[in-house]
Amino acid sequence: MIRRVSRSSTVALLASLSLSFTPYLCAEEVEVTPGKEQPAEVEKAPFKIEMVIAPRVSKMPEPKLLPGSVGIQMDVSSPSEAARAHVKQGFALVHAQWDFEAYRHFAAAIKADKDCLLAYCGVTLALARPYNEDVDYRRAAVDRMLDLMESDVAAMKKGHPERFPKIEKQFCAATATMVSDSPVDAGAMFMALGEKFPNLLQARLLGVFLTRGSYDVSGSASPAQLRAIEQTRTLLKENPENPLVLSFWLSLCAEAPTTAVNLKQDLLPEARRLVTKSAEVPSWWHTLGHLEWRAGNYLLAERAFTKAADLYAAWMSDHQVSLHDCPGFIKARCYLANTHYQRGNFTGAMKVAKELRAITPDISRPQSQGNHILLWRAYSLPARLYIAHGADGDMNRALKDLPSAEMLKPFASHPNYPSLVGTYINALRVYLGCRKAIDDKALTAAKSLHQRTFRNHIVNLVKVFEGAKRSSDASHYFHAGRCLAIYDKELAGLIRMNDLVATRVAAAGSFYSARDLQYVPTLMLPPMVLTPMENRLGEYYLHMGKNTEAYEAFTSGHLHYPNNMGSLLGMKRSLELLGKKEDAAMIQRHIDLVKPKA
Repeated sequence: MIRRVSRSSTVALLASLSLSFTPYLCAEEVEVTPGKEQPAEVEKAPFKIEMVIAPRVSKMPEPKLLPGSVGIQMDVSSPSEAARAHVKQGFALVHAQWDFEAYRHFAAAIKADKDCLLAYCGVTLALARPYNEDVDYRRAAVDRMLDLMESDVAAMKKGHPERFPKIEKQFCAATATMVSDSPVDAGAMFMALGEKFPNLLQARLLGVFLTRGSYDVSGSASPAQLRAIEQTRTLLKENPENPLVLSFWLSLCAEAPTTAVNLKQDLLPEARRLVTKSAEVPSWWHTLGHLEWRAGNYLLAERAFTKAADLYAAWMSDHQVSLHDCPGFIKARCYLANTHYQRGNFTGAMKVAKELRAITPDISRPQSQGNHILLWRAYSLPARLYIAHGADGDMNRALKDLPSAEMLKPFASHPNYPSLVGTYINALRVYLGCRKAIDDKALTAAKSLHQRTFRNHIVNLVKVFEGAKRSSDASHYFHAGRCLAIYDKELAGLIRMNDLVATRVAAAGSFYSARDLQYVPTLMLPPMVLTPMENRLGEYYLHMGKNTEAYEAFTSGHLHYPNNMGSLLGMKRSLELLGKKEDAAMIQRHIDLVKPKA
């Protein structure tokens, strides 16, 4: 039997079940005073579907079925054909990383059949992200799922026929274990279930997901990750046309280091094929855009991100969905702005960024995913674009575009869910002040701002790590922290590069350190630091008159972010200084192909 977990228990949760591979686990913890007698269990209220379905979801139109996106082969025990169809669609969308739409389908299934066991299992999966604003509905879904299973067992003991097949109950048991006890144990349960029922693809995929490994800093896969890749390759060979397997394969490899996967051979063909299965799934277009971006195919990435954003926008309009339940729209637009920038279209990038910056967050929903990505990503995007661009006056423009403390105050001072985004924005403000001081050759001021004020903001963020990892915006907190760590090393390098000749040689080490912190973009989000740090290294070598080393650094940046305009221009400049005019002309022809036509 599955151990029931009350709200006051320590509950281990996956950071996300949307197959977005967040690299940490969180635990929801509530302190219990030692020795204090705990109150007796309160008698449970009769079940109502409103315990599982959020009011805003109940008010929305019925979600649309997308048959081409469903690769679920699992039978669903329900007398309602509608419930069966919505459950299968919901499971497909969980794997497609469209969690809120998956939740809506499971809600529709529950409305059609309030005793549909797998519908409650689906709600549990769709709302598995820890500390989300709908956590109470997830807990109610787990309770209902366990009640249905226990009542079936009790009825069988009295001689009644089995209501739910064992395969369903075992799948639900693994799901309950995942959110209430141990994701690792749940992974083993899913794996065992998949081995017993090979056609139960979802169990096999979830087993791989929960037992996968990771990559080290050199890009080498752990044994568990190699095993996961091999297991998924096998599933893909066995089910080459199944969108569920295709989507999982791409998610598993989307963040693999360039040295660990052949993007153009192993992933891009499958991503392009996936969107033909059902062209109405925006998250699949986003996955395609992410992989096109990683391959340096920026024009194709722009088209994919634009398609994803347009699909999300149409879905919000047609189904009365708030932007705060559609972080995918903001995510796609942020990536689109980044893609414009990498192609050398700064004006286009800034236009998209300013449109996002104009969106107003909703203080009535402080835990919404839409709010989080707006505040942590979109609201600093214009400033981060100016930082990367680095033209005269850009640091002042960036400062003006950062959100004010007054605007952020309702979120930073929220009585129940205070956000740390204000500390992050303040750190960016100090970074910009430091950059201005460097530009003005006020190096003493720059050093003080960097070593005392800027690093103090980083320390303040680190101090609250234990609390931050238990917040609904934890992933954004971690990404912001890495962004500041990269900027910290970059500032150290820029100060040394502009300081006394004796200290300039140390600048290269700082830029190398910044480069080593720039990993493959995670969660299919664009990198928060838009410039590959190899470009800073190239600029340093040009500053020192080391043109060969500069060319090598820019070439490395070109490999890191393929075809990014900054690296290409740096390569061309280095070749010109080396007197290699023909090679420089060849790079110029490449630039002409990448850069948008005037």
